Amino acid sequence: MEKTFVETPYNFDEIEKYVVLDKKKVTDMILVADVCFIYDTCAIRNHAKIYNINPFLSYIKSKKGVVIITRTVLLEMCSKDHKMWREHIDFIKKLYDEGIRVLIFNEEDSLKCLRKVYSYSEEELNIFLKYALRTARKWKGTVDEIIANSGENMIQKLCGNKISSRTELFSAFFQMARAGRKSEDNMAEELFMVCIAILSNIPDRNEYKYIIISEDRKFIRKLVMMSENLEKHTGAKRCSLLTTPALCQLLIKEGLINTIMELQNILDCTYQDRNIKVCCSEEYDLKPKEKDFDKEKLADKLLYDANFTIYY
Repeated sequence: MEKTFVETPYNFDEIEKYVVLDKKKVTDMILVADVCFIYDTCAIRNHAKIYNINPFLSYIKSKKGVVIITRTVLLEMCSKDHKMWREHIDFIKKLYDEGIRVLIFNEEDSLKCLRKVYSYSEEELNIFLKYALRTARKWKGTVDEIIANSGENMIQKLCGNKISSRTELFSAFFQMARAGRKSEDNMAEELFMVCIAILSNIPDRNEYKYIIISEDRKFIRKLVMMSENLEKHTGAKRCSLLTTPALCQLLIKEGLINTIMELQNILDCTYQDRNIKVCCSEEYDLKPKEKDFDKEKLADKLLYDANFTIYY
């Protein structure tokens, strides 16, 4: 039986005091944050298993970052009874207890961010969405399927040049997308990228303002393609991605992980019995390549091999 989804978990009251829900506050915090760390569902599930996440929390705080949980991720965080798992609740509480703001972000509120900066008409603001959706359709993924099944009139409104809408299209698209959510699709991750493509049009003093935390390798390839397109389009580097191994390497460089036991705790909880695939380069490599490591070998490389670099 196909899993059903609800936009607000039945036990949302258990995290309500730990998150920022007010749309105006969320919009303002995104605009002023130095870095926005956008968690996907699997990354939350994996990091919630880690016994000691203090290195992660210290890193986010050092970057003056906020954590974003999108509405689509929130609905994915529920079990079949439409309640959030206890470990997810505990993870969010740990962020809150360390003074890290956790923002619940409805994807359509990327329009509110644009309105804070630009005095454009609804028709002009829709152009930002159209560009993002045209880019997303090239991935031939979940967003493309949602648009293709929306009917010819909606396709033309969302992606065409001939029909322009004087009413905003952000709500119609993102609510339609969430309503079409299916098990095992990449909806949340693809909607991240649509939002980032929109928000990247807002000038900011910081490069790499939007950092997605994810282990989804199919999604990573789409993100690499999109970030290259955005850099050409906006002239700025606005987004990047961290897998857990790439994040661990940053934590080691920052002095937040210092021992093999600290590193092994993270890798064991995140990957359990699996080998770990990373895109990396080693000494004398001319370009990065994907390689598989067992956890012990990867931990050794991260801590002791100065010529070892993880890209994702």
